[in-house]
Amino acid sequence: MPEGANNKDWKCLNVAVRDKASGAVLEYKIHFYRKTNSWYDEVCYDSHEIRRGRKTASPHMHLKIATPFKDAAAGEEELRRIIDLILPQIREITL
Repeated sequence: MPEGANNKDWKCLNVAVRDKASGAVLEYKIHFYRKTNSWYDEVCYDSHEIRRGRKTASPHMHLKIATPFKDAAAGEEELRRIIDLILPQIREITL
C-alpha cells in the first residue's frame, strides 16, 4: 500500500500459500491494520474459510475497528471511509 496522507497510517500485510511445484496461489490473506492509541483497527480479507475442520474457498472480509463510542451516523461514516479506502487496495492486489 502506498504511504501517504490519504491512507491514515494503514499498513498492509499479504500472505499467500503457493503450490511448491507450480508456484500457483492456493489461498491468500490480505491484512490491513493501523494502530490507534494502544489498539489496532484491522481489515482482513481471506480467500478461504474453515468449516467443520475443512478449508473451503469463500472470499470474505472482516472489520475490527477499535475506536471510541460514537453516535450511529458518525460511526457509519467512519466505516464507509475505511471501506472506500481499503476496497480499491484489495482489488489491486487480487487482480
